[in-house]
Amino acid sequence: MTAIPELRTLVERAAGRRHMLEGLIESVPNDYWERQASGDDWNALDHLRHVATVDGMLVDLLKAAQESGEELWAGDTSDEEELEARRVALMDGVREQTFDTLVETMRGSREAAFEVVLGLPAAALEREVRVAGAPQGFPLRTYLAVWAEHDSEHEAAIRRAIETPPDATTLTLAARRARGSR
Repeated sequence: MTAIPELRTLVERAAGRRHMLEGLIESVPNDYWERQASGDDWNALDHLRHVATVDGMLVDLLKAAQESGEELWAGDTSDEEELEARRVALMDGVREQTFDTLVETMRGSREAAFEVVLGLPAAALEREVRVAGAPQGFPLRTYLAVWAEHDSEHEAAIRRAIETPPDATTLTLAARRARGSR
């Protein structure tokens, strides 16, 4: 089956954004990943964990868009707290992964998402997607356009975090970890 040109374009945009994010990831020193920008609930590593896992929810949504006529909900829930709990659970599922394994998880998740996106039938693009807490739904094609740009938000958040000087607690914890690993 040949992918719809619109979907190929979205995948190319998402791949370009991911390439930019991976370039940043490769350049961040190991001891910067615990840094957190003021006003952000996540540190740089949390943003990476999110990016590594969020495509799994997309794949589930896209499979549902092809299988049934039921309402489509991001994260398969209309409850905001449940949606957030699912995102956190996905991130917690990779919390113990080594950094290199986390990056591989991120790459594998994106490849799986690309495969499903490219296999979508045209009719699925018109399906309405709802997101818990949003006042109205929107077409799946719009959801996918936002997804294609999603990495840029987390790339910017990681940049803000790594530009933030570490606080005294972070420095103390890093020193303890360094002593413990010897």
